[in-house]
Amino acid sequence: MTVRLAISIATSLALVWPLMGSATPLDPVVQAIRESAQDTSRLSSCSALAAANKQPGDANEAALRKKAIEQVSQRLKRNEPAMLRARADAARKGLYGFKQDTDLALRLYERAKTPDAGLNAALILFKAAGDPMEAGTAKRILEVLTRSGAAAANSRGPTGAQAHYIAGLVRESGAAGERDEKRAFEHYRTSARNAYVPGAFHYLRLLSQALGKLPDAERNVVLQELRMMMSRWRWQSADIMLLNGDMYAAKWIPDEDGFLAQYHWRMAQRMDGPKEVRQFEDALKQRLKKLSPEKERRLDEAVESGIRNVMAVKHELEFADLCAE
Repeated sequence: MTVRLAISIATSLALVWPLMGSATPLDPVVQAIRESAQDTSRLSSCSALAAANKQPGDANEAALRKKAIEQVSQRLKRNEPAMLRARADAARKGLYGFKQDTDLALRLYERAKTPDAGLNAALILFKAAGDPMEAGTAKRILEVLTRSGAAAANSRGPTGAQAHYIAGLVRESGAAGERDEKRAFEHYRTSARNAYVPGAFHYLRLLSQALGKLPDAERNVVLQELRMMMSRWRWQSADIMLLNGDMYAAKWIPDEDGFLAQYHWRMAQRMDGPKEVRQFEDALKQRLKKLSPEKERRLDEAVESGIRNVMAVKHELEFADLCAE
């Protein structure tokens, strides 16, 4: 019996064995499922809002509606995060017959003081901000991300990834009053390590700009990380593909005849999606140039082959919704 077969059989037995005896201790996964099922605050918040705003058709429905209204009111007064988030979702999207009111949604998200709610509040402010961003808006974004824990050092997952990306942009821009490149870099790094590709671009951009300022030993470590992360993410980001070409052009990665730099820049030109680089097309025009006829033929073949690896992925900022549409 092979090891793989033995593992397969053991796994199969593990699936059915608990059914064969009543004295078996409670499976830890089953226990976790049961415990999570007992926490219905998230779903019940949305259900209570839907019932509270539903027009009754008879006396029984009227009684249920009255009870739901009382429940919603009490939970909002207690500042229950799940109810505050649910009511904010209803206000932002106009759910369950509630009036669409972005200002109310923002205030409720800020009151909830949870990472997801903090991200949503920051997104409302960020999406509505002008260019350049006003100092008051920038400060409010940083405040809500900090107070809610959305941009804390230990914030993880999609919420942490997007929150740190936004915080990085605000701090690097200096919109809040003072440009803070060090803290921006730290935010971008956390965003990148939580797999948000736009955050990864800015992290890699700042890393590449620091290469010439590092001693050899430190530079080699950074170069290894740069190459690894660029290889991972370039197929999802024209910006990272462009930056990868710049690394070849600057000779941080060997490229004797400029072929690999041109390859990456032409790949970036062919890719679609949101661009983190402002004036992306102008940046490409400064980089693209003709090579010899033979190299041009090879470049065309390489780009046509490489374009099959491109992943058509959008990296839009998304709200962390509690209640569905």
